[in-house]
Amino acid sequence: MKRITLLAIAFVATLLITSCEEKSCNCDEQETPVQGAPANIIPIAAADSLYKNYGNSRVALIELAENLTEEGDTIPKEDANYKKATRAVTMPYKQLKEYMAYIEQQADSANVDILEMRIYFGKYKDTYKQKNKKGRATVFLNPATEFTLADGTKDTVSYAIVTGVDGKKRAVMVGDILSPKKGMNKLEDDETIESMSGNHGTLRPPPPLTGGDFQ
Repeated sequence: MKRITLLAIAFVATLLITSCEEKSCNCDEQETPVQGAPANIIPIAAADSLYKNYGNSRVALIELAENLTEEGDTIPKEDANYKKATRAVTMPYKQLKEYMAYIEQQADSANVDILEMRIYFGKYKDTYKQKNKKGRATVFLNPATEFTLADGTKDTVSYAIVTGVDGKKRAVMVGDILSPKKGMNKLEDDETIESMSGNHGTLRPPPPLTGGDFQ
């Protein structure tokens, strides 16, 4: 009888330990709630003001420059070839989260701290394969971390991940990769380069009949 009681106690204790471990594991998986709005949140009216300021001071100039024929004639707005200025670049939220998770994973593998996220302005060539993007402005992303520059100063610079022949990964400034002969970090022939740049968003001109507000 005593042996049965001891076995029962051991069984219950095992269940309790397992339950606690599972509960602890589930708790770890829960995200920590955000305590209040972050510092970079701005009022809707302020966002709308930024949008309209850009529209009033930049859009007309961009469209004027982009809608000239080779002879110097202006393409009218009602023409099918008229290029509207890019006013927004959208990306599926899930895709953005996957991108963020990917660069964080790569940063961990190379022991890199992501200090900044750079948002660069870019432009598609007039010969780009997708008709709706030809000649249009866009943005692309790239993480940045701190590097020691050639003059000994330190600054945050966009980087890519390079995998050496020994399998070890490290962050290398994109300038060193684009101009390897001038770069501080010389690359070996057998090393592989992984880009951290993210793009392929959807370009949006102003939605019709919105009164010029951002949407």
